Amino acid sequence: MLPNFALHTTWTCYGTWMPGDERGHVSNVLVPLQGYDPKRNVPGSEVALGDANTKDRASALQKYPTVWLTANQAVCVAETLTVAAKKRNWHISIAAVMANHVHVVTFGCPPDGASVRRVWKGTTQAALSKLVGQSRSWWTDGGSDRYKNDEKAIESAIEYVANQEFKLAMIVDMVVRQIVE
Repeated sequence: MLPNFALHTTWTCYGTWMPGDERGHVSNVLVPLQGYDPKRNVPGSEVALGDANTKDRASALQKYPTVWLTANQAVCVAETLTVAAKKRNWHISIAAVMANHVHVVTFGCPPDGASVRRVWKGTTQAALSKLVGQSRSWWTDGGSDRYKNDEKAIESAIEYVANQEFKLAMIVDMVVRQIVE
């Protein structure tokens, strides 16, 4: 039986999913000579379609190199997530680490997505920088925090994460699995 609350957290690697991306996005859209249309990040609202002006502007403002995680770095992320969870008595039901983003479904954490995400991103940021021997920006600002308050929603989130394509590493019930060598 599943708990009655889980947090599904997602964040992207720096520079891999820019505002204006053709895959869709929730960022502000640049409207030439007018400013910006506000972002659409309310659950249930449609994502904005790709927009070349917005993407070009975001690329021009990028401060650091784009990050694509290697298999070794993905395992570092997964291992660091499990250590951080154990330290806080949280339980990672499932997580998937891809080259360009991370999903984590957590039980036993506080219902404060932004705080939990800060823990995940902060601890993995430090571990990745230590791994490569230099400090750098690994993650984009922000991310997504989805609150799952019933068994059906939790099962759906777990299935969604389990079915991610192109996984480099996973966590299943606090056990790290390297997918790609």
